[in-house]
Amino acid sequence: MELTSAFILHHRPYRETSSLVDVLTRDHGRVSLVARGLRQTKKRSSPIQIFQPVWLSWYGRGDLVTLSQIEKDEPGYRLLGNASLCGLYMNELLVKLLPVHEAEPDIFDAYRQALSSLQQKNNEQITLRLFEKALLSHLGYGLALTVDAESGEAIEEDGIYIYHPDSGPRRVFGQRLQNTVSGRSLRHLEQEAGFDELSLKEIKHMMRSVINYYLGGRPLHSRQLFAGLNQFNTKTS
Repeated sequence: MELTSAFILHHRPYRETSSLVDVLTRDHGRVSLVARGLRQTKKRSSPIQIFQPVWLSWYGRGDLVTLSQIEKDEPGYRLLGNASLCGLYMNELLVKLLPVHEAEPDIFDAYRQALSSLQQKNNEQITLRLFEKALLSHLGYGLALTVDAESGEAIEEDGIYIYHPDSGPRRVFGQRLQNTVSGRSLRHLEQEAGFDELSLKEIKHMMRSVINYYLGGRPLHSRQLFAGLNQFNTKTS
């Protein structure tokens, strides 16, 4: 197979000197491969680094193929501190939600754009929410953000809604329940503009519920890292 553009999403030891590597390619989607003997390479010189654009090829058939060639493309994205955790979160979403060997060039481009945004130290919460939205859309799980799923009426800015992943937002009345989202926040997400602290908080809770639905109960280890960091910051502040 010819060389194709890719990013390393995750890698782990396999047998004595090899690694199991999950990659996101532009032309073939997510690919799981065996990198034989690669752990003998010095870590600093190895192209098997997360957030590193590479060119690679493989051979074999089925869900697990064998790496045949890999080389660095452009310099890797340098994500520091919390931005690095955001990158790990995106990687884990891709590994757990993307099917193998299905080309998703739009997801590849959205991922590259999100890495660039994180490297430039743009608002991390906005970057993650827009990436999540793009990922769900390209997987066929696009969010319904303009119409009440129950009444069919247009979303009202001052309305309060609960978002149901299988159908969309439904308005609730009376006492405000946990994990509700305002029509105003839904508009911000639909237009991808106008975010503020309140709308980002509401959208974060909504997106977590939606993503949990599609994960089918599988935990995200990167969320545990976020929780641990927040707990540490609380204790030291």
